[in-house]
Parts: sequence; structure tokens; C-alpha cells
Amino acid sequence: MNPEAMPSQLISIITVVRNDPEGLRRTLASVARHKGKRTGYLLVDGASTDDTLAVAEHQMDLIDRLVSEPDQGIYDAMNKGLAQAQGDYLLFLNAGDELLLNPEELLAGVSDEPVMVYGKANMLHPDGSLSYIKGKRLKSRFRFLKGMPLCHQSVLYRRKTMIPFDTSYRIMADRVMTYLLLKRYGLHRSLFVDRIMVNYFEGGFSGSLPPEVWRAEEDRFYTEAGVSWYRYKKKLNSLFKDHIRLPLKRLLGRS
Repeated sequence: MNPEAMPSQLISIITVVRNDPEGLRRTLASVARHKGKRTGYLLVDGASTDDTLAVAEHQMDLIDRLVSEPDQGIYDAMNKGLAQAQGDYLLFLNAGDELLLNPEELLAGVSDEPVMVYGKANMLHPDGSLSYIKGKRLKSRFRFLKGMPLCHQSVLYRRKTMIPFDTSYRIMADRVMTYLLLKRYGLHRSLFVDRIMVNYFEGGFSGSLPPEVWRAEEDRFYTEAGVSWYRYKKKLNSLFKDHIRLPLKRLLGRS
């Protein structure tokens, strides 16, 4: 690694990993195919106890900086990457995810320095089959109240305007951070690119948690965002769906 070259980087790709050698191998292979000349690659390992580091050590010609130490979870590891990155834009590509294009191409011709450039992601089942495609042009930041409308792996965040991830959230810190970023700078400071950027494999840590955890974090998000009323709107919508719309559809279907 040449430290003097780091400040001239256009993009820093940050991968966080712990005890996932196969996922890391897949991610490294995709980065090797699409890493541009002005892209740096940071690997943040949470003190893995298996063969993960051995996989990384075989790719040190690709990795510009490797950190391996205990952390307090995925968002803490992502913050470590944020603190050490030098690129103008940051792409958080977790172990197991696959990069499908050179992100430098997305920034070609962009001159107004958006706080985020975002595209689409293939959301894949664990067996690799397509579940759906996530990501489209945002019309309002309030879309984040319904759920995470983007895959954060398909977002390039401008480093100088980046907000650190709130590590007190277990599964929603990326959604909260992106919402706050758009609230601070405005939706007009973002840029949508209609291209599929990554493959994201579903079924990770967040998918293993019970609905109660999601509801608790969403309720906290609504409170801190100053829209506590939205939790009641969601409950009313759910009641309407379960007790009126779906029964009516079944009734009309039978008739």
C-alpha cells in the first residue's frame, strides 16, 4: 500500500467481516473484477477465529488496508472503516455481497458533489436465486418511515458529509443514518443511477431476529425523527389490511 496515494482516491470500498471465509472469498473475487484505479479497499475483520484471515492474506494485493480486532458489532466495524477511509465516496460492501460494476463509472461526469449516489441491488435467496430487485428513485425522505427503500450496499456516500452509524441500533443504523443524511442535506443533494450495482444475499443477521426487535427499533426511530404518530398509522394500516382488505378480497374471490 502507498499511503501517499490514499488522499487522491475517488472511492473507498469497505468490507466488514467476522468468521465468514466463504462469504469473504466471494466478495473479494467480485471486487477484484471491478475495482478501479482510483478505488481503495479496506477490510475490517472482527477478530475472526476461523480461516477468514487466511482468505484475506491470499488477497493482500487487492486489499489496501486490513484491520483485525474485536468490535461491538457490524455498525461499530463499519464506523471503523469510515474513520480510516480516504476516498471521496464510500461503498459499504459486506462479506458475502458481490459488486457487479466499477463504481467509478457511476461517478463519471458527476460534478455537483451529491451527498449520496444510489442505484439498485439484486436481492437474492441464500441459494442464489433472485428474490426481487431493490431500489428506485426516491421521491421523499419520508419513504424511510415505511422501511429501508434502498440496499445500503448500492449507495455511494460522500465521505465528508457522512454521519457515523448509531451503534445503539442493532439492525436499523443504516436506515436511520441515510434518513438523517437526507434530512440534513435535502433529497436534491442525492443522485439516482438506474443500474444494478450489487448482489445482496438475504438471510443474514437481521433476518434472524424476532419481529419484536424490529418494532422496538422502528418505534425508537419514529420518536427520534419527530414522527411518533407514524407508529399508529402503521398499526392502523395493518389492522385495515388484516381485518378488512384481505377478508374482502377472499370474499370477492369466492363469489
